[in-house]
Amino acid sequence: MIQVQTWLKTIDNSGARSVECIQTLGGFNRSFSYASDLVLVSIKRLRLQRKVKVGQIHLGLITRTRKQTNFLDGTSSFCENNVILLINRKKRVLGTRFFGWVSRNLRRKKYLRILLLCGRHVLLFFNAKHYKYKFRSYSI
Repeated sequence: MIQVQTWLKTIDNSGARSVECIQTLGGFNRSFSYASDLVLVSIKRLRLQRKVKVGQIHLGLITRTRKQTNFLDGTSSFCENNVILLINRKKRVLGTRFFGWVSRNLRRKKYLRILLLCGRHVLLFFNAKHYKYKFRSYSI
């Protein structure tokens, strides 16, 4: 669950280390965003190699959130931090590589280019019926 002034980590090699959410996109007066939603972010901290500068405003695609996401088949997924990918106005990724995995909600929103660049989208499932944690990895 991402709202205004939430700090997020980036997982691409665009040069930004952490960003701050300015606005959640996708509806009038919307206050929260979840995995695979678009947000408007401002860059706060940088890495050594950079394509961006501090204070620039970019679009971001949320890939993982701390908030638990429940699916129709009874499973749910969650992560230990909020993670984002920086994209430009044409919805193309700024970086060329991703670090880590992305949520399977991106497949539903048809961000297939991101799934191909990532190579895997692994989720930690919690099955409420059996109280077991399961790792599943998908490769394209």
